[in-house]
Amino acid sequence: MPLRSVNHLLSLRALLAASLATLLWTTGCSTTYRADVPLYKQLGGPDHIRAFTGKALSRVAADPVAGRSFKGIKMPFLIDSVGNYICKVADGPCVYEGQDMQKSHADLNLGGSEFDVLVQALREEMDAAGVPNGAKNELLRRLAPSRSEIVTH
Repeated sequence: MPLRSVNHLLSLRALLAASLATLLWTTGCSTTYRADVPLYKQLGGPDHIRAFTGKALSRVAADPVAGRSFKGIKMPFLIDSVGNYICKVADGPCVYEGQDMQKSHADLNLGGSEFDVLVQALREEMDAAGVPNGAKNELLRRLAPSRSEIVTH
């Protein structure tokens, strides 16, 4: 390929990257967490949080391996409870009335791979819901310490 063509492609690539960056900046789709805006608002508010949380939990409950711990669980109650927990972790106005993570998962004998399936489903549902990367990453950072309380083997 002639040098002129390579330079032309590089210029087009730079122009596209700059355009995408401008579009993301002007539409508020930040890749960084904004500490000046409450996280729950960056996640879309309580109803949006419950929606993507519910979709993630429903996907995991249907998983042939990870779904074993959802047997006999009243999903609407669980979705509401976990949605409130995530909203609270995100500094939202929701009230979480459940037990701490260690007590609520003590008898489930959860492994790391089961925890990871839920995290991946949550990540994918936030992506599908249009949650900005910065907010998504901040929420996952805040939820990460609960792994040691939930995973028992």
